Amino acid sequence: MKSQGKLHALSAFAIVGALLGWAGSAAAQVKIAFATLVPQLEAAESKAMAAFKTYVESRSDNKIQVRLIHGGAGGEREIMEQVRQGTLEMGLVSDGSIAGFYKPIQVFAIPYAFPSSPVAWAFFDHPFAQRMAEDMRRQTRVRVLTWSENGFRNLTNNTRPIRTADDLKGLKMRTMESPVYMTFMRSLGATPTPMSSTELILALKQGVVTGQENPTLIAHDFGILDVQKYMSINEHTFGVHGILIGDEFYGKLSPEHRQIVREGARVLAGVSGTLKAQFHADYVGKIRAKGVEVHMTSAAEKETFRKVAQQPVREFIEQQVGPQLVNEFMAAVAESSKLVHGE
Repeated sequence: MKSQGKLHALSAFAIVGALLGWAGSAAAQVKIAFATLVPQLEAAESKAMAAFKTYVESRSDNKIQVRLIHGGAGGEREIMEQVRQGTLEMGLVSDGSIAGFYKPIQVFAIPYAFPSSPVAWAFFDHPFAQRMAEDMRRQTRVRVLTWSENGFRNLTNNTRPIRTADDLKGLKMRTMESPVYMTFMRSLGATPTPMSSTELILALKQGVVTGQENPTLIAHDFGILDVQKYMSINEHTFGVHGILIGDEFYGKLSPEHRQIVREGARVLAGVSGTLKAQFHADYVGKIRAKGVEVHMTSAAEKETFRKVAQQPVREFIEQQVGPQLVNEFMAAVAESSKLVHGE
């Protein structure tokens, strides 16, 4: 009888333990896996995604749990595809990678369209950017919670300093798998070589390509500048991230949880943009400390790039999406600039 009593007691403990374990997991009503190609370092995106996780979990009283996946779930195209398919709830994906699924986003890549980060931040709230997000949702089944800054893209290489547009002639440059960026390089006389960022460092080491273009913080944090000799802060294109969520998954959230997730995305965008602006000078110093020769491109030197590259890229994008969309985009940027500068 004593043995039987012990057995009953153990069974009771097992049942209670199972119930408590179930209750603990049930406390999280919603689980979100959120992936980025950015490694979990001191990167602004990493810190901003951590802020998203903290905000969403705390505001939902832990009814929503967020699992951050750094270093990618494959490449960015794979992240986008998984969000579309519903095998991943959220992703942070650059505009160049989104372009393979949604062509109109190519307008963001017109060289020297955005004069500064604050103008771009204002643009993210412009009706044009909101209409584009809604159109993308209808076409791809992926919802943009908000846009965020990826950073101004700059040139690096192992051959020579790049000060003006002429200095790119003859160089073999890696680009994103985007025809817009390939057109940009061709317009400057370089040979574009599209490849995934996961292949880039090895390609630079082996001399498959001599250079590439990326935001300063990304180039540093991904280790790209460990295998490059020269960098030019020429800020040819303003890179944009989409903070993405599967539309079907989003539709299943309660109205309260939708609001929290959307607010969390705004927190992410705000933290990331602020940190990128704050860290820029520090990162230039870190890059120089690696032995990389950094050239700060003057306004006159930037103009040499704009004159050569903007029109060919604009014409290519107009062939893809129509001149009306391009004109509306440029007008929205001008309005956002006026809002920031008050003139």
